[in-house]
Amino acid sequence: MKNIFFILCLFFSVNLFAQKTFLKRNLEVGMTVHINKCKSKAFVSMDIYSKTRYPATGIKIDTLTGDGVFESFFDSGDFDAKRLPASYGNKNYKVAVIRVFDEKDGKQKRVMICYTKSKLTLIWIEIDKAFELNEIEF
Repeated sequence: MKNIFFILCLFFSVNLFAQKTFLKRNLEVGMTVHINKCKSKAFVSMDIYSKTRYPATGIKIDTLTGDGVFESFFDSGDFDAKRLPASYGNKNYKVAVIRVFDEKDGKQKRVMICYTKSKLTLIWIEIDKAFELNEIEF
């Protein structure tokens, strides 16, 4: 009985350690994220944003640092947004920018924006939720 209890404790502590390791892992602009295969029609923690109208000045993004992604893509012009379809699963995407937003309840929401093949389409990923649901890997 003690051996079974020990094995269960070991299993849960290793699992918790793996989750903490992810949360402390350095996420960086330019790294690759793998979006896993989707088990339904759309992902739960990810959205796709397509720019439909942009300012006359164009979209200016520094792809090395991620500077300009939010300002150029989300501040001006128009865009369409919807849940990320399953067809985007089982593929790798380059991280454009990572941001942390303060929520009303005092918690923080970590968000990662990834590039797609289209320059006018980006993927919005709620990092912690996506990892918890096993929708992404690094």
